[in-house]
Amino acid sequence: MAQHTGNPLDVEALLARARSETQLDDFGDPWFLAPLTKLVACVNAEAGLIAPDAGAGMRIASALSDRLKLVQYFKDHPEAHHETIDAVCAIIGLPRTGSTVMQRLLASSPKLTSLFWWEATFPLPFPGETVGDPAPRQQLAAQVVDSLLELWPDFESIDPIEAMVVSEEVILLDRTFLSTSYDSMMNVPSYGFWMADQDHAPAYRDLLLWLKAIQHQSPWRRGRRWVLKTPHHVLGGMNGLLAVFPAVKLVMTNRDVADVLPSYCSMCASMSVNTSTTYRRDVQGAYWTQRFKTGLQRFAALRQTLPPGQVIDVAYRDTVSDPVGTLENVMIALGLGFDAADRAAGEACIADNARDKRPPHKYSAEEFGLTTDQIARDFAFMASPPAPFSGENT
Repeated sequence: MAQHTGNPLDVEALLARARSETQLDDFGDPWFLAPLTKLVACVNAEAGLIAPDAGAGMRIASALSDRLKLVQYFKDHPEAHHETIDAVCAIIGLPRTGSTVMQRLLASSPKLTSLFWWEATFPLPFPGETVGDPAPRQQLAAQVVDSLLELWPDFESIDPIEAMVVSEEVILLDRTFLSTSYDSMMNVPSYGFWMADQDHAPAYRDLLLWLKAIQHQSPWRRGRRWVLKTPHHVLGGMNGLLAVFPAVKLVMTNRDVADVLPSYCSMCASMSVNTSTTYRRDVQGAYWTQRFKTGLQRFAALRQTLPPGQVIDVAYRDTVSDPVGTLENVMIALGLGFDAADRAAGEACIADNARDKRPPHKYSAEEFGLTTDQIARDFAFMASPPAPFSGENT
């Protein structure tokens, strides 16, 4: 097995680095050490990173620093524990299924809220930050976006990344070290398969704390219901999601896997090709086929046990052809109603997120070892695509 070319990562050194950078030493519940240890071992053995300390090491150390800061935040603001996080739905579809548009549409409603990219990246106030003015974090987040797009030049054509728009809570889950981000950004297949088999309840309890801390900083959110969204829910985190948010409605965005799988492989490639000596495009199709297949099979079995109406199916074709009408259908299925303010917000959201504002996404299935026929065979267990709209779980 090819090794990385830099110094291997070390768990104790990463913990010490975080303590030194923050001058804090309380990580809270140590449950996270097991997934952290597994992740570090797989990065060292498989990822082939050209500069481990500058890539994964920096990301992991930052996540550890944030864990220390979160514990301290609740010591400084114990009232934040009393924040109520009312999650009206979690968008759980695979990547590339219209889930981003669906999240942006729902989050545009005055009744709802969702996580912004800047606050997922910098969730806690900077030292000296004025209460209620997160501008320093927003400005730094914009700089980070620019840096990422420079590092991943193909990414802008694949997935919209902007500091001031809503984003996935998987970025917060990165701090738990049970996250699909890691095997998407690095060649760590052993970690990805292992991660998907774990009990994610502790990670989602941490996510709840992060959301409470964020809402505590933004009192305007009180009274609004949260829209969660990340493919990680269906790719590993579902047991944790339902353990912490048992009544949350599950919005399943659906699209032909033959359109989804190669596109996602392309997105992962854009983050890996310039940083890894072991990443190979031609084996990524098989890896993500298994990850997608496992997640979808487990969800198909789970949804048979859920109450009627807890799963809301949304077809990609409907999101594309009639986004505001689809928003209306979903909000009604969520029991939220749909009024003139919701419609105006949805229409403004679509105007702001036109696909033609971004360059075209170019890729082929073959470069990732995939064929349409093989994908059809691998996912033959899936039911036919949903009718134009379905608010039931059958």
